[in-house]
Amino acid sequence: MSPSGTDHLARSRRNRFTAVRLNREVELRDDANWVARMLRNPDTRLVPLWRSRSLLERHADGTLAIYLSPAELAEPDRIQPPTLLGSDGEREYFAVSVTDSQKDSILEYHLQARFADLRRASIDMAAKHAGILAYARALHYWQHRHAFCGVCGEPNLLRSAGHRMVCSNEECARQSFPRIDPAIIVLVTHKDACLLGRNAKWPPGQFSTLAGFVEPGESLEDAVVREVYEEVRVQLHEIRYVSSQPWPFPASAMCGFYAEALDMNNGLSEEVEEARWFTVESLKQAVLGGEVRLSPPVSIAFRLLADWFRNNGGGDLEDLVRKQRAMNVTAPTC
Repeated sequence: MSPSGTDHLARSRRNRFTAVRLNREVELRDDANWVARMLRNPDTRLVPLWRSRSLLERHADGTLAIYLSPAELAEPDRIQPPTLLGSDGEREYFAVSVTDSQKDSILEYHLQARFADLRRASIDMAAKHAGILAYARALHYWQHRHAFCGVCGEPNLLRSAGHRMVCSNEECARQSFPRIDPAIIVLVTHKDACLLGRNAKWPPGQFSTLAGFVEPGESLEDAVVREVYEEVRVQLHEIRYVSSQPWPFPASAMCGFYAEALDMNNGLSEEVEEARWFTVESLKQAVLGGEVRLSPPVSIAFRLLADWFRNNGGGDLEDLVRKQRAMNVTAPTC
C-alpha cells in the first residue's frame, strides 16, 4: 500500500484484462522438450486467434472464451509456433494463430462460437478468461507486426516459446522482445466537477476522459500535464496516480490518474472538438437523457469516471448506463 493509503495493486486488479493470474513459467520457455510435451498433453488448452479475433460463444448469462484441446487443432504451428502463456495450476495455455481454413474447421465443430473482437465482447466475460485472451492477443499483435528484422530486413524467428524474436540473418542475429506503448489517461476535476472531452472522430455524444501516449524523455506525470494542456488548455496543480490497465488494442499500457485543475477555464484543440464540465447530477441527467455516451465499462476511462461518480454520491455509474440503454430499447418509435 502506498503512503497515501491507496492499494494500487488491488485497485488495478479491478480493471478489465488484469486478472490473468497465470504462472508465466519464464524458466521453461527455452525447454523445447517440455514445450513439445505440453503441446501433446490432452489437458493443455489452446487459445486460437484468427486475424486478431478471439473465439467466443455468447450465452444469456455472458460471453465464454472457447479453448481447444490439442486434438482439436491439427498443425497448430501452420502459421508460427504456438506461444506459451502459462499455467493456472491445472493446465497449460498456449496461444495459436490459425489460418482461414483452420478457422472454418473450428467453427464447423463449435457451431455456437464465432471469432470476434475482444474489446466489446469482454464486457460480460469472466475476468480470468478476459485476461488470458488479452494476453494472447497482445503477443499475437507483437509477433505479426515484427515478422521482419528492423535492422537488416530479414525474417525474424520466434524463440523462447513465442516471447523472443531472433533475426534469421546470422550476421545480424538481432534479438527483440515484446513491446508495449505507455499511455496516460486522466480524469481532470475541479471541486465537484469533472472534465470530459469529445474527439472529433467519435460518434455524436461520445465523451471520455483525456488520454495520450508518453513521449521520450518525460515522466508519466509530465505526460499528464502536457496532454491535458495540449488537448483542452487546462493547467493542473495536483496529480494522483490511481491504477493501470493492459490495453491490447493494439499494444498499450494505460496508466490512470486523477488531476485537479487550477480553475474551470478550458479551450479546445484539433483532437478535442468539445469539452464539458459535469457535476454528478448533470452527468446523471445527460446519460439518462441520451445526451452523453460514455466509454465501455471494460476501459480504465470508464472505471476512473465511475469511481469519481460513486465517491461523490452518484451511485453505480454502470447501473445508470444499463438503465439508459434499457430506456432506449423500450422507447416507442414513431
